[in-house]
Amino acid sequence: MIRHMPLLAFLCAMLPAIAGAALAPDPGLSAKRVVEIQVMALQRNDNPSADAGIIQTWSFAHPKNKNATGPLEHFKLMIKGPNYSPLLNHHDHKIEPLAQEQDRAAFAVTIFPADGPVLVYQWILERVQEGPSAGAWMTTIVSPPAAIGRAA
Repeated sequence: MIRHMPLLAFLCAMLPAIAGAALAPDPGLSAKRVVEIQVMALQRNDNPSADAGIIQTWSFAHPKNKNATGPLEHFKLMIKGPNYSPLLNHHDHKIEPLAQEQDRAAFAVTIFPADGPVLVYQWILERVQEGPSAGAWMTTIVSPPAAIGRAA
């Protein structure tokens, strides 16, 4: 029985991911990984449930961002609006680092929608300085998109 403990510990650690539970901010996650989590969640927004991707993205919104956007229901409306709705259920994406300092990072996120123009968003993250998420990378700003042409 003892020799199975590493496998049991691994399975218990993986249970949230297997069950589709939302990931939470963690100082062990890199800035790029946080962007990947958010963009992939938006790509499959309604899996495993309606707006699960928006809720996952909200969980990585920096407290400054949450103060600016208001509560989750307002955030959902903003994401479903014209600037950010192309993020929902998009076909593919590319994430490229632009700059990173000790407590701030920027990425260009190119979105390839099922139809419509290819869009680039600038994703800005900062490390949280205090509170329960201290040390974790969280998103402070996602710019409105810039169209760069059509997908091939």
